[in-house]
Amino acid sequence: MKITRIEPILVGAPTPGVGLLSSRNYIFVKVHTDEGIYGLGESTLESHDNSVLGVFKDIECLVLGEDPTRIEYLTQKMVKQLFWKGGVIKGSAIAGVELALWDILGKSLGQPVYKLLGGTCRDKMRVYVNGWSGGSLDPVVIREKAQLAMAAGYDAFKFSLALPVWPMNDPGNLRKIAKAAETIRETIGPDALLMFDGHGRYDADLAIRIGKIFEPLDFTFFEEPCQPEDEEGLAKVAAHVNIPIATGERLSFLPEFKRLLTRNCASVIQPDIGHSCGFGTALKAARLAEAFNAFVAPHGPMSPVITTISLHLDAIIPNFLIQERLFLNDWRNEVITEPLKVENGYIKLNDKPGWGIELNEELCKAHPAIPPYTPQLYRPDGAVCDW
Repeated sequence: MKITRIEPILVGAPTPGVGLLSSRNYIFVKVHTDEGIYGLGESTLESHDNSVLGVFKDIECLVLGEDPTRIEYLTQKMVKQLFWKGGVIKGSAIAGVELALWDILGKSLGQPVYKLLGGTCRDKMRVYVNGWSGGSLDPVVIREKAQLAMAAGYDAFKFSLALPVWPMNDPGNLRKIAKAAETIRETIGPDALLMFDGHGRYDADLAIRIGKIFEPLDFTFFEEPCQPEDEEGLAKVAAHVNIPIATGERLSFLPEFKRLLTRNCASVIQPDIGHSCGFGTALKAARLAEAFNAFVAPHGPMSPVITTISLHLDAIIPNFLIQERLFLNDWRNEVITEPLKVENGYIKLNDKPGWGIELNEELCKAHPAIPPYTPQLYRPDGAVCDW
């Protein structure tokens, strides 16, 4: 069996009101073979569609004509053979191809991917919902939307600000964040899980102030309180806040996760299978985290394709904590032929070969790619504002 073609498929899938996701395309990847078996992956990366598509053209020459079941070998070729190992853009393109190779392997052997890697550690995977609030801090809106998510089967919630506010340390803004957290906890009850995503917007001292606000509300984790490269800042927050610190969605390579763990920056790592060169790197990061008694909560607010693939990882690692899932209450749930069902906060995998899913290609055609747009953010004085 030989690889004959890499086929990117763009599908317009905006999530109105949710920051970077308000104008996004899914980037699905099909890798074709000369035996008619093809594999499915995903490389969605907001606002960087053209860059990811360009990387596909760069790496295609490295895999055409190759045996698709030599997954680690081909991943090493894509990462190393063009000298520049790259970051998240290259890592996302490589991930889409690598994920499709696992799907091909499973299909060719008639087994789900999780069985090829030792079988499952659990029967179902705990999930939390993201994007459910639209980034709102209005208590009335939060209460209403939390109830909708609960009715959809969720009992774990992550919230954040869709857009950053300035100045970050404005007392009024901090009070709004505190009130939002209190409203969510009151609405979902004491036993549901609650998390906050800082999107790396804070310095260590401000993150500590925010963490102290959250401590009485029993948070499961505080995600990206600082930028992921600010390892000193992350370690400071972790040492001073009595909430587990989570980070890792923007990392692409194993040594980056190693630094987080060895420097006590986080006790929960969040590899994104669609950005970190694929399933193999995420699995290695999970094994590394296990050696540090750290948990894994994979990042993945993209399509049901990446959620399903992430669930295969979640199923096989002993240190799995919880899986992210974007709140999808429309056609996007049907973009795969085996829609995921949340029941009492959990999702189960099927036992079909490969990832166990296929694209609903007619539905994909009904939602053509849209022009990507990322709002440009500025401080009141005109300076550029970080997302």
